[in-house]
Amino acid sequence: MKSDETILVVEDDDVARELMRRALERRGYSVITAEDGIQGYEAATRAEPRLIITDINMPGADGVHLVRRIRDTPALAQVPILVTTGYGTGNATFSLAQGATAYEPKPLDPESFLATVARLLKE
Repeated sequence: MKSDETILVVEDDDVARELMRRALERRGYSVITAEDGIQGYEAATRAEPRLIITDINMPGADGVHLVRRIRDTPALAQVPILVTTGYGTGNATFSLAQGATAYEPKPLDPESFLATVARLLKE
């Protein structure tokens, strides 16, 4: 059981957020969720997750803003961040330059997504 490995999923799309949550919980991870970068940052500071998964394009505080805030917070700066986007590699490359650890394109391929999660948690 991996329940000590809490993962934060930050995603504004209800369906995508629920699909990620279910896939991760089926693998034994403890999952908390947020709907935007502001809620995501608040949840991250409370829970100090082992991994943060965030969409890039969200209303309000987007995923890039969240990545920057996480990297500027000493208690969270080393937490791996997996970004997801359906808007191509330009957004992903920019997010990686801002401090994200890895990228998965949308729509998510469940096997690739879960393999990336497992790899990031081992590093």
